[in-house]
Formats: sequence, structure tokens, C-alpha cells
Amino acid sequence: MQSFLNLVARHILGNHASLERIQIIVPTRRAAFFLMQELAKETTRPMMSPLVMAVDDFVESLCTLEIEDPVHLLFDLYETFREIDPNIQFDRFMGWASVLLSDLDKIDQYLVKTDYLFDYLSEAQAISRWQETLPEGRTLPGENGQRQYFSLFENIKRVYNTFRSRLQEKGNAYRGMAYRELAENVEHLLARRGDYEFTYFAGFNAFTESERVIVTALIKVKKAEVLWDSDRYYMSENAAVEAGISLRNYQKSQQFGKWNWTTDHLLTSAKNITIYGVPNATLQTKVAGQLYQLMKSAEDAENPVQTAIVLADENLLLPMLYSLDNQVKDLNVTMGLSMRNSLLYTLVDGIFELQQNVVEFKNKSGKTIRIPKFSHKSIDKILNHPFIRHYEYVALPTMLDGQTIIQRTLWAITKDNQVFLSSEELMRLGDSHPLFQILFTHWQKNNSRQVIQTFYRLIELLREVYKDYKNALETEYLYLFYTLLKQFEQTIDEREELITHRTLRSFMFELIRQTKIPFSGEPVSNLQIMGMLETRALDFERIIILSLNEGMLPTAKRQNSLIPFDAAQAVGLPTHQHQEAVMSYHFYRLLQRAREVHILYTSTNDAPGGGEKSRFIRQLEFELSLYNPQINIQNKTVVFEGRQTEELEEIVRKDEAMISVIRGYLANKGIYPTHLNEFIRCSMQFYLKHIVGVKEKEEVEEELGMDKIGTWLHASLERLDIEFFLQNIDPTQEQIVFILRAEFDRLFKGYVTDLGLNRIYYQIGEQQILVFLKHQMAQQPRRKILAAEQPLNTHINLVLQGAHTPVKLGGKIDRIEQGEDQTLFVMDYKTGSVELTGKQKLADPTLRDEILRVDADRKMGYVRQLWMYEYLMYRKMLDEQGLKIGSQTFNFGDYAVKSGFYSFRDPKNLIANPLELTEGLAPSEFIKKSEEILTDILNVMLDPDIPFRKTDDLNTCTYCDFKGICGR
Repeated sequence: MQSFLNLVARHILGNHASLERIQIIVPTRRAAFFLMQELAKETTRPMMSPLVMAVDDFVESLCTLEIEDPVHLLFDLYETFREIDPNIQFDRFMGWASVLLSDLDKIDQYLVKTDYLFDYLSEAQAISRWQETLPEGRTLPGENGQRQYFSLFENIKRVYNTFRSRLQEKGNAYRGMAYRELAENVEHLLARRGDYEFTYFAGFNAFTESERVIVTALIKVKKAEVLWDSDRYYMSENAAVEAGISLRNYQKSQQFGKWNWTTDHLLTSAKNITIYGVPNATLQTKVAGQLYQLMKSAEDAENPVQTAIVLADENLLLPMLYSLDNQVKDLNVTMGLSMRNSLLYTLVDGIFELQQNVVEFKNKSGKTIRIPKFSHKSIDKILNHPFIRHYEYVALPTMLDGQTIIQRTLWAITKDNQVFLSSEELMRLGDSHPLFQILFTHWQKNNSRQVIQTFYRLIELLREVYKDYKNALETEYLYLFYTLLKQFEQTIDEREELITHRTLRSFMFELIRQTKIPFSGEPVSNLQIMGMLETRALDFERIIILSLNEGMLPTAKRQNSLIPFDAAQAVGLPTHQHQEAVMSYHFYRLLQRAREVHILYTSTNDAPGGGEKSRFIRQLEFELSLYNPQINIQNKTVVFEGRQTEELEEIVRKDEAMISVIRGYLANKGIYPTHLNEFIRCSMQFYLKHIVGVKEKEEVEEELGMDKIGTWLHASLERLDIEFFLQNIDPTQEQIVFILRAEFDRLFKGYVTDLGLNRIYYQIGEQQILVFLKHQMAQQPRRKILAAEQPLNTHINLVLQGAHTPVKLGGKIDRIEQGEDQTLFVMDYKTGSVELTGKQKLADPTLRDEILRVDADRKMGYVRQLWMYEYLMYRKMLDEQGLKIGSQTFNFGDYAVKSGFYSFRDPKNLIANPLELTEGLAPSEFIKKSEEILTDILNVMLDPDIPFRKTDDLNTCTYCDFKGICGR
């Protein structure tokens, strides 16, 4: 089927013997290229080429003003607004600056009478109109919000005039301003250009008012002709279709002269249309890639079918490129890839975040100097960024310990729990490498030149490792970012007083949002990937359209403008209705000459548009197919292939190798009271932690957890016991406070306790220890402290599963005390509250032993811990002919051992162990009974018929480090 551009080429060649003084204007540069191809194809003799150009280039070539770049436009607009409203905040301005620029652009492109528009928006006019819509007798209340609303439009009116004057003085313009200048001076400006005797406008649909004025002015003097690409279906047969709204009006008005052309392809040509419902947006690209692969394999390699993949959602460009088969080499991308979606953007964003979130701390030497420090989160984010990681892989040497400076820095931050680090500390960790100097030199306040230079140096560093990298996109991003920096550098020289770090970041990100990588490829490739607007004036035999959902194509009914809908309608500005009509035309025009059409939409409710098919699909199914019986429509649904998966057992069975490992664990590493409790509470947790050896990932913690507070208080009490109480000296409050601070700094130097919750936690911990020790020192009679943090280990032989098995038992006792009656007390510190199983529950000997073996309750766990401490004390006395503590020996059988807890939550209350395994002092019997119970517990551990399994008590999982592995 003959393409529209081929029709244009033949028409022009048939009308002119020479094309040297002919110019042809088309909607896009892509269309200009393909029209040149068609002209070359249709000529049989050599001739000078006509001037073929996109409409924007045509206007810019005739306009006396130069179109300014976005950076300068935004700054000029801000300066203009600041003259009118000196209190305008820059951050608020940036929130709507691009919308205001777009509005000004449209006002000029549509030649709006600005006095009428702003008068229409004035308070008096608007309230008068609003009053008409109210019920009789009701009036509008006067509110401050109304005054602010109308003052905005008063400001915009002044901004519009002042902004245009400012630009005009410099010889500059924004795009719409250039169109307006040409339209308002069309006869004069066109008369200046007498080198072209005739102009063709081909492939347009809905002209802006300025375009209409320019074109009709040329037609009046018989120097132009418009070549339309319209179809009888939406021009006359089905006038309800939005696609023909503008074209029907143009044809009826006859302002563009003779109508060329209206075809009937939609009504008479055969078309196979397949519609696919796809579960999610990204999967559409996989389906489209697979469809193209199947089509390519079925077609004649010598005569490939021209195919277009059209993306209604341009965010799918990268997934689409990755979804094409590796053998697809012949393709061209006619749309840009947004820099906002690049990895470089996230790196720049991370560096700004790093520098803007610095926290200042006082110098610990006592001076009032404040040191800015970077947060560990920002440092981690930067050093783990893919750009930096690639640089590390290519350019950073490995040190003697096998680490790079980046790995060493990240490890040091985690190991020492460093929440905040200064530039000096980071330079020391990074050996003052240029990368660390660039990233971690603190920016001086509002020194924008330093910021620009930082990014220049970073680009230079990364360019060296990316220039030979196989992913050319990243290199292109670096180049684009470099050009943006050059624009900023020039702007800073002109407006240094305006630039702060916040200003720079806002402008930079706005520009990044607008910047796209222009793909360069072979335009005549068999496969074209494009957005809907890039399809203008182009024809393809086969098309694949993605994201044809309501809300995506046509787009949602959003008025992205500061000008209200009713005002836009009144002055002839485009609204969402106009946009829908334009998109409808592009959609139907794309179908006109296509033989094979594949339409994909997202069928699930979480998709844009709520999973609803676009109305354009409904129109094909229920309207166009009735007008043209040669259209064959099929609906298909893409589903995920169901695969039968084997249910995994949530248990770990014990084979001979596993049992051998457990025996080795019992003999060598040994079992401790906490391990025993873990096994009884959740055997899967015990297996993962102690048999497999899975460790929790080390991370930097900003807030003190209960485990850290416990470690600190235990260490502080151990030092106080050793330095004071074991020497029969009572410490003063100042000495206690000093040791608490010294131990905290030794253990957790990375934590900040000067502010926030950590300060509160530290003060609470300090207060608990002071109250606890004050109470201890006031006791009469007072127990004698014999040892602090006393390790106790013993080796025994038990018959487990029919085999003699060596078992190591161990524990660390926080404090051993002696009462007046010579009883030895094994005491354990707890930072939280402690509640033990009561005596009543443990009174029955049979029930008591069973509870010790299997009760997973946390209260019973505390009792089991104290029982094990008592057992270890008796066993050490027996094994070593007396337990030696310092210069004293405590013989087996002469001393009773009891146990209990000191809880810092209730420092004045001693919590005694309620368990009495024997009556009176009977150490041998205690050991015998204890080992019988231990044998029963460990027999279960080694029983091949009892696997390791997850606990049924989900409360146990709440604070478990392995709940992610278990899926709890």
C-alpha cells in the first residue's frame, strides 16, 4: 500500500520540474528524513533537493529572536517574578515554574488575547460567573483563599508582560513567543525570505492558532499548499470519532484551499487486529519482543515487513530494548531516554543528600569548634552506587588484606558502628584517594562553583573507566551531564547572587527531568521503536502498540496548567478534550495503512487506568469493525504458565552426617544455658544459629538497642566489681558515672549520646545503675562479692542414643556472692523485667522435671538458666576438688548454691530461683538429677526421628534473627 509520504513525494515531483526553490514542512525531523528518502526514490534524474524541515525548525529559521535554553529561561522567569513579588520563595517557585512556562508557551502559540484572558480571570469577572451558577438567594462568602487565588493571576499578568520584555531586550524568546512573533508579523517576515517560491505543509492535523495564521497567510498569496492525511471513516462516515474534529472544521471552512487528501483505507482495506490483555506493564515488553521474534522468523529475509513498536508509556523504553531477541540488530529508536531514569541521576541525588544532611558536633577537646559530619546511611548509599562500584572494580587496587579502600571503609563503619564520620575520618579510611576527596570534601555554604567543580572532577574520574565500557548509555549520560554543568557554569557567572545549594539542586533536577538521550541509529531500519507523537506522517505495514489503557492513551483528564478549564475554553487554549482528539487522530492515522496490528494493554487493576482497556480499543471492536467487514479482531489473554511446584518440607531431617555434626558441636563448642533454651523454644532457630552457624548481618545501628545497653551495663558492673567491690571499696557516684562513660566509649564509640533517643537511653541506663548500686551498698547485712563475670566450663560423658558422648557445658556468671550463712549465690543481671515460673508449678517432682525438659515458655527459660548455673557450680566443685575463687577454695558438699536475678528495671528487688531440685543440701543428688534431665533433652537433639522444626508459638519469632529465612 502506498505510504502518505510517497504520495506527497509524487505529488510535489508532478507539480515542479525543479525543487531547488521549494520547501516542505512536516511535523517532525523523523518525517523530514523519510520524506527525503521517498523523494530520492521517486526521481529518475539528478536535481537539487528541496528544503525539508520540521515545523519548529521552520519557525526558528524565520523568527528574529533566538530560542533560549531552559536554564536561562527559568532564571529569567524567577528574576521577573522576584521583581513583582520580592517575598517569593525559590523552592515554592520551582514547584510550578515549569507549568507556568508551559502556560506562557501555549498562550503565545494560540495567539490568546492576554488582556481578555487576564480580565476573564480577574476577581470581579470570576465571582460574577460563579454567582450565576449558585441557587437563587445564595452568595459567595469572602475568604482569604479567594484573595490569594486572584492575586496569583494578577501576578501572572504582570509576569507575562515583563518576562517577554526582558527576553526581547536580549534578543531571546521561548518557543511559543517565537511562534507568536512570526504569526503577528507573518507578511513582513515571509517577504524577507524570497529564496523559496512555494511551501508545502504535509502531515499535520490540528494547527495551533499561530501555525494556522502562518499557513493561511502563505495560502492567500498562493505560495503554499497543505497536504492532509485524512480518512473518510472519521471525516464523514462516523463523525462521532474525535480523530476528525479539527480536520472536519478545516475542510468545512475552506481556509486552507483545495482539500488534499481523503482516503478510505480504514473502510476498505483488510486488517488483522489482535488485542492482548497482559497481567502487568513490564510484561507487555516481553510479549512484544516474543511477538516480533515470531514474526521475523516467519517472514522473507529478503523482503522484511516494516514494523513499528509504539510505546504509549515511554517509561517502557529500556524494558522494551532488553526484551528484544539478541539477534535483532537492525532497529532504530526515535524517542529519547530520560536522564531522570538513569543511574547517574541517583548518584547526583545521593551526593546532594550526603552534603545537605550533614550534622555538626562540638569538638571533644572542649573548644566550641563545630565539626560537620556525614551520615553513615548517605556514605553507604554513595559507596555502594553501581557507578562507584564499577569504578572500584576497574580502577581501585586491592590492598594487602584483600580489600579495596571502599570495602575497608564500609567494613570499618559497620565494625565500629560509626553513625557519623567527618571528612578527615573518611580521608584517613580512603588514603586520601581522589575519589574520596571528590565525594567527601565538605561543601562550603552556597559555594556553587565548588559544587560544579566537584561534579566536573567526578565525571573526569568516571569517564576514564566508562569510556571502554560495553554499556554506552552510561557514557552518554556522563556527556549529557557534562553539558548541563557547562550551562550552569555560565548561568552562575551571570547570576552568582541567586545561586544557593538548594537553588542549584532544584534547577539541576528540573533540567535533568527535561533532558533525554537522543538515540542515533539507522532511520531506515526494519524495526522502529517510537512514542505516539513520533509516528506522525509515518506509515508501517505492521504495528505493535503497548500500554493502550484508559488513562495512558488517551491520557488521564488532567489539566496540567495554572489556567482553569473554563478560562482555557473561553480563550481557545487546548484542554484535555483537544488532547484526546489529537491522540485519537494519531491512533487512527497509524492504523490507516497497516495490515497487521497488535495492541497490548495491562489487564490487572493495579495498572494505570485501573486495568481498563482504552476507549480506542472499544471503538475498534464496536464501531470500526461494523463499518469495515474486512477487519478481523481477535482478543487474547496472556497468563503466567502454571507450574506444579513441590511443597518444601519446613523441617530439617537428621541423617548420619547431621548427627555426627551435632555430636561434634556438643563435644567441642559445647552447650550453654541460652543454647538449651533456644533448642527447647525453637529447634529450627537452634539449628540455624549453632549447627549451621548462620550469623545476623552486621549493620550500623543509630539507636541503642536493649542488647547494647545490656552489654554496656554488664561491662560497667564487671569493672566496678573488680576495681572496687572485690577490693572492699565502695565507689562514689562520680566514679560510677566516670566508669559508665569510659566503658560506653570503649564498646560503642560510634554511637551519638549527645542528642535524641540515645541521650535518653544513656541517662536511663546510668540512673538504673546508680539506684541499683546505692541500694546494694545500703544493704545490712551485706553479701560478700567473690567474683565478677566468672566463666565456668565442665566436660561430662552422657549416654545419648545408646552411645557414650562427651559433652562440654559452659556458662558465664555475672556475679558470685556469699551470704552470712556461707551460701554461694549465682546472680545474673537483666536489663529488662524478669518474671519466673512460680513455685506452685514446680512443686510436683514429676511435673517439675517434665517442665524443665520441654516447657518453651520464657518464664521457664529463666528458671532453666539459673538451674544450669547451679549445676555448673556444683560440678566444678566436684571435678576440681573444690571451686577456687581468688584465694578461697569452696569444697564440694560444704556449700549450698542458690541463684537469682538482679533486674535493673526493679533494682531494689532480688528475684530468687523458685526451683528446688533436691531437699536441703544434697549436691550429688542435684548433679545426678540434673544430668538425667540433660540426657533426656540431648537425646531429643540427637534423635534421628525428631527433625529440627519451626516453633508453633509465633511470639517466639517476633525478635528472632532468622524469621526471614523461615518466612515468618
